[in-house]
Amino acid sequence: MIFYSFITIFFIIYLFVAFKRAKKYKYNTSKDYLYDLKSPLLYELTLSKNSLTLPLEHKEFDTLFLKISLKFCPFSYFLKPFIELEGVKHFFEYGAKGVRYLNISHIKNAELILTYKYLKLQTKNMTLYGYNNAIDLTKKILILAPHADDAEIAAFGLYKTAKDVTIVTTTIGEHGMCNYCDLYKDKTTASLKKAELRTYDALCVPLLGGVDIKNSLTLGYFGGSLKWMSEHPNEMATSLRKEFGDMNSFRKVSHADIELPLHVEPRFDSFLNDLEQIILQTQPEYIITSHPQIDSHPDHKYTTYALIEVLKKIGLTCKLLTYTNHLSFSETYPIGEMHSAITLPPNKKPFYFDSVYSFELDESLQKDKFFALEAIHDLRDSLVSISIKKAYKQFSKMLKRVLTGKDKSYFKRAVRANELFFVVEHNIDKLL
Repeated sequence: MIFYSFITIFFIIYLFVAFKRAKKYKYNTSKDYLYDLKSPLLYELTLSKNSLTLPLEHKEFDTLFLKISLKFCPFSYFLKPFIELEGVKHFFEYGAKGVRYLNISHIKNAELILTYKYLKLQTKNMTLYGYNNAIDLTKKILILAPHADDAEIAAFGLYKTAKDVTIVTTTIGEHGMCNYCDLYKDKTTASLKKAELRTYDALCVPLLGGVDIKNSLTLGYFGGSLKWMSEHPNEMATSLRKEFGDMNSFRKVSHADIELPLHVEPRFDSFLNDLEQIILQTQPEYIITSHPQIDSHPDHKYTTYALIEVLKKIGLTCKLLTYTNHLSFSETYPIGEMHSAITLPPNKKPFYFDSVYSFELDESLQKDKFFALEAIHDLRDSLVSISIKKAYKQFSKMLKRVLTGKDKSYFKRAVRANELFFVVEHNIDKLL
C-alpha cells in the first residue's frame, strides 16, 4: 500500500513539474524546428556507436549544423537534456522531442564523438549543413543597438575581435522595468537615472571591447517610441514616462568622428536622417542589427526597419548580420548553461536569411564578455544589499528559476561558446 502511495505521489509530482517546465517555453517542445536550410555543404551521415565521420571538406566552412531527431525521454523533464561535442555542451528544452540542430562549427576533428545525457535519438541518420561566410573582421563594421546592452549581448566577442567598429545605440531605454524604484520616490526620477546610466554604459562599456569612445554614439530617442514615430511621422514623440523632458540631453554625438546634428526633434524623419548620415560617413561592409521577424521587441524591429528604408534610399549594398536578443517564442533562448553552444532557435514557420554565421568565442573571450555584461548597470541587481526584503526576493527568484527551469539571465544566455547571426545579403525587403 505504501509503495503504491509513493508511486502515486511521485507521478503527481512528475506531472506537475513536466507541466510547469513545458509551459514556460510558450511553444510545443515536441514539435520539429522548421528550417529549410539551403547551404553549399549538404551531407548525409550515419551515427555508429555514438561516432560520426565528417567529410574532409567540413574544414572549408566556418559554420556547421547537424540535423538530428530526438524522441521522448521521461527523464528530460527533471534533468535538462544535452549533447556534448569536443567539450562544448548543446542543451535542449525540458521534454524536447523532434528535429533539432546542433551547432558544430567549433569542431576541429573529422571523427566526432557524441556524448548525450537525458535524451534519446529517434534515428541514427543525420544531415550536415555548412556555410562559408568569409566574414573579414578587418573591414568596417556598424552595430545598431536599440538599447545600451544589445551590442554586448549579441556581438561583444565579434566586435572585440574586429578592427574597425562603430556602435550606435538608438534609444535611451528609460522605459520598461523600474530598476531603481527602491531608491527613488517616483518612477520619473528612477527612469531619469536609468536613462543616464544606460547612456553612460552605451558609451563606455565598448571600451572593454577595444572600441574607441569616438566610435560609440547614443542617438537619444525615447525607449519604446520608434514604432509610434514610424506610424505618426508628422508628430513628435514623448517618453512613456510622464514629465521626462527633452531627449537631447541623452544624445551624445559631439565627441564622435561622425558628424550629426547635436539637437533633433523626436520624429521618425530625424531617426532616418541619423542612420543615413551614419551609413554614408562610415560606409560599413557589415551591419549588425536585430532580425525583425524573430525578435519581439518593437525598438529592435523598427531599428532594422528604418535601416532597410535608408539602405534602399542610398543604394548601399552590404551584409547584414542579424541577431535576436528577445526571441518571439521564448525569452529563455538560448537554452542551457553558460559556456554552452548557441544553435538555431525554435520557430513555427521559416523566416528569411541567406546564410548563418557562427562566431566562436574561446574561453578567454567568454570571460571578457562576462565582465562586459557585468559592467552594464541594467543587467545586474545592484540593490540586493539595501534590505533583507530585497535579498529575500532575489533568493526567491533564483530558487524559482531552478525549480521551473525558467532562467532569462543574460549572463547564462549570452556568455556562450559562440555568437550566432543570420546573414542577409540579398532581398533585404524580405525582412519586412
